[in-house]
Formats: sequence, C-alpha cells, structure tokens
Amino acid sequence: MLTAVQINAAKPAAKAYKLSDSGGLYLLVQPTGAKLWRYKFRLGGVEGLDALGSYPEVSLAEARRAHSDSRRQVAEGINPVIARRDRKQALIQASLSREKGSFEVVAADWSAATAHGLRASTVRQRERELAKDLLPKLKARQIKDITRVEISSLLKAVEKRAPEVARNQRNHLWGIFEYAIDSGLVDANPVPSIRVLKKRDQENHPALTPEEIGAFLRDLDDRTRLNEQTRIAMLLVMLTACRKNEIIGGRWDEIDLKTGEWEIPAERMKNKRPHWVPLSAQAIALLKQLRELIPGNSALLFPNRRDPKRPMANRTLNAVMERLGYSGKGTPHGMRASFSTHFNGLSAHADVIELCLAHTPMGKTRAAYNRHLYKDERRELLHEWADWLDNQRHRH
Repeated sequence: MLTAVQINAAKPAAKAYKLSDSGGLYLLVQPTGAKLWRYKFRLGGVEGLDALGSYPEVSLAEARRAHSDSRRQVAEGINPVIARRDRKQALIQASLSREKGSFEVVAADWSAATAHGLRASTVRQRERELAKDLLPKLKARQIKDITRVEISSLLKAVEKRAPEVARNQRNHLWGIFEYAIDSGLVDANPVPSIRVLKKRDQENHPALTPEEIGAFLRDLDDRTRLNEQTRIAMLLVMLTACRKNEIIGGRWDEIDLKTGEWEIPAERMKNKRPHWVPLSAQAIALLKQLRELIPGNSALLFPNRRDPKRPMANRTLNAVMERLGYSGKGTPHGMRASFSTHFNGLSAHADVIELCLAHTPMGKTRAAYNRHLYKDERRELLHEWADWLDNQRHRH
C-alpha cells in the first residue's frame, strides 16, 4: 500500500505511470507532474474508471475514504461515476430551484423574454391577467410543485367569472411552463388541454341597424353627454372602418392631412401588415379639430388622461355605447360589420370592401397574383360611407 512519503517522492516521467494502493485504487503520475487519484472497477463485466480528485488537494486518507464509498456502491451494483454525476446534478437543480424556481420569478422572466414584438396594450393586459388571479395563488410556490389538478381548478374558478380571461390565463400558464422546461426547472408541462374549459361561444359582435346608427350619431352630437376627444374617437372608428385599437392607438406622425391619408404601421395591425386608410373630408375635419384639443407635444391622437404617454383606455368606446343606451345592440367593432353589410348589400367590389377592413381579400392564391391595392376605389368607398353616415344622422 502507498505511503505519503512514496507519493511525495514520485517524480514525473516521460510517460504517465501508476502507483498502486489496494482494491483498484491507484495514483496516476502525469508527465506534467499532476498526481491524480483513480479507481478502476468492473461492473456487469464492463470496466469503469472513477476519478477521485488530485493530490495533494485530496490526501491519501481522503482518497481511501472516497475509494471505500465507491467500492461499496460497486458491490451494490451502482456505478459510482454515474451516482456522483447525479448527485452533482441534483445539487445544481436544487440551487437553481432556490434562486429561479418560484412561480413569480419564472413568470417575470417569461414575460420579459416574450414581450418583444407585442403591442404595449397586449403586454399590459397580460400583466393584469397574471396579477389578478395567477400570482396571488401561485407566486410563492416552487414551479415544480404546481400540479395539473390545481391549475385546472384555478382556471375553472376564473371561468365562472370571465371565460375569455380564463382562456388567456391558460395560454399564459402554458408559455410559463414551457419556459420553465427550457430553463431546466421542470421536465413536463402540467397545464391542461384547452378542453378543460368550455367552448367559446362564437357570437358575432352586435352591429347597429341603419336606423340605430342615425340615432347613435345624433346622441354623439349631444356634446353634453361625453368628452369631445372620446366623441371624435368614436366617430373616426365609424368613418374609417378601422378597428377600435387602431384608432385609439393612432399617432400624429402616421397621418397626412394634406393628402388625406393615414398609414397605420404593421406593428399596430392585427394581421401585422401596414394598412393605408384614405380619409374622407369628414374624417379630416375631425382630425383638425382634434389637433386643436390635444397638446402640441403629444405624439398620440388620444392620450390617456391619467398617463399621457399611453393611449386612451381600451374599454372607453365600449363604455360610451353602453352609457348612451346601446349595450347589447352594438359595439365599436360592430361598426365594421355595418360598413361591410351596407356595401355588400349594394354589390360593391368585394375586394375593395375587404381591403378597407384590412382583411386579406380573395384567398391566398389569388392575392399572391393580384397586387392591385384599389386605392382610388377605397377612397371613393369611404367618402361614400361618410356621406351615408351624415344622411343617417339627419334622417328623423
């Protein structure tokens, strides 16, 4: 058996050589002068080699203790190399879980990693949905301990109050757990299938009849009933056939009042394609009036009254319709349906109608070949729509 004197006296040679101790333990002396503890063993007829450290960091007595532990594992049919690797991985995993494994931390990291490219309003909505129901229940929990059953229970409780929010939260949870898998915190995604929630009712947005549109416009013209900027926003939704978010998130640098054009950039559009909007004389007049009402340093058409760097609150225009007595009869989005119904009823060019609505007309194959933008026709259609709205306003 080796002694400390022999080990200290061992000098490097041109080739590596071994100094044997006992039971397969030996010291490997390298040409560089490094002295490495090794244990050669056989398990299931296969030879293995266990690295037990280097001398003098690991003394002779410490090497023998480590060797004894490894021999005991081999006798039990356990590969000591694999066992040591597993212990090391478990320690790393435990440390990772302590530092990064709480639901709150994982959710925050996922939010930061996935926010790029999303609309600011989408990010804010996601934060609200996380903060209202998910974080209060889960934030202090280790993400690896959260089960499918409790996620299902939580989502069903939210569904009773707000079905669409529950669907959104399920999507958020799916993304958070996928991020946790990629981060090495969990091995599988426990979020249940969308089947755990009831099917969405496929109801169309209610739209006002032509007679109701006239009455609604007259109600809007009563300036004692609502804020002027809000009134203008509602009227622009109607005049442009744009989505509500596209109007209230509008910026002055997108608009050219001289040419009567509004270029909405791709990042603000639902379909992620830029949208050209020809402005009727009525829309231009409203925008000029709005320019006088909004502070000159504001980049936004409709800055939020509480935080001018943000646009008007998303539900403001819906609340206007509810306050004026049109709840259940129509929505801001339903104005687009009114536009489409009116012109399809007049047999207007279907492609022109769809382009005004920022839809991809025709189908993918035909759209790939027909690159005509119908700008003149779209301008004519929106001017005709604006005049029709005026006629409805004055028809008692």
